[in-house]
Amino acid sequence: MRYGFLGPETTFTHQALLQALAETPEEFASAEPQLVPFASVATATTDLIAGDIDALMAPIENSVEGGVSGTLDVLAATDSITIVAEQTVQITFVLAARAATPLDQLGTITSHPHAQAQVQEWLRTQVPAADVAAASSTAAAARDLAALDAEAARGRAAVCSPLAAQHYGLEILAEGIEDHAGAITRFVLVTREGRIPARTGADKTTLAIQLPHNRAGALLEALEILSSNGVNMSRIESRPVGDFLGRYSFSIDVEGHIEDRRVAAALRSLHRLCPVVHYLGSYPRVDGGRPDIREDYADEAYDAARVWVERLSGMITPS
Repeated sequence: MRYGFLGPETTFTHQALLQALAETPEEFASAEPQLVPFASVATATTDLIAGDIDALMAPIENSVEGGVSGTLDVLAATDSITIVAEQTVQITFVLAARAATPLDQLGTITSHPHAQAQVQEWLRTQVPAADVAAASSTAAAARDLAALDAEAARGRAAVCSPLAAQHYGLEILAEGIEDHAGAITRFVLVTREGRIPARTGADKTTLAIQLPHNRAGALLEALEILSSNGVNMSRIESRPVGDFLGRYSFSIDVEGHIEDRRVAAALRSLHRLCPVVHYLGSYPRVDGGRPDIREDYADEAYDAARVWVERLSGMITPS
């Protein structure tokens, strides 16, 4: 099995993948897994669809910054991939450099844009004169800094994980620089279409939908479909479709599994309403949380209603 991740080694995505491999060994017992770093989620997804890798771990949302746009856009663009698991990693950042450097002598600080957003207040107050530059990942920022010679690295630093700083031999200038202690990033493990993990009772389903264009109340209709089937929505985010201004898709997480009658009924109704519905997977919740289901939304209630209608239909006089 070949598993892609947003690289290089020691990114938070790499940590999430290692956690997944350690916590669900039965999924990977057939062979020693090969971990393949990628510079972007889009590139890794292309290789996943092409069959060059078997699965991909990607960040999807952060408790501070919300959805990771690159991952949300990739997931919304295809029906060829399926989320089979999720993982969470608690996020903490350090400021690291090639050598011990006073903060007032730093001119450039590099990191991934999502990491920059999570430390922006600290950077603004502690290194206000430094320029902030983007890197493809926090670990890439640390790796590229470590590769510079001493002169080129003078006045430069990286915002990265403590593990990345240690791995690349950097000097930690400041620890715990995140603006919100205890921030968590959620990651999803994605495979090619065709495999849905069995229902556990503590599951999550992810969708990407496009609403009918210029139809007043279409979003409300979609939300009412979920509500009328007792399906609780835990996340919704809009992303531009990209074909013209004002067109958006909605990335949605709901509690439950497609095997749950209430979730299946909601999906059928959304399919009737929406011109595009991408089913992105039903998979176990990492927190193990189980929804509190009313009796009228239980599987037995849906089954009893179906049997009742079928009995009534059998009474129809042939035309």
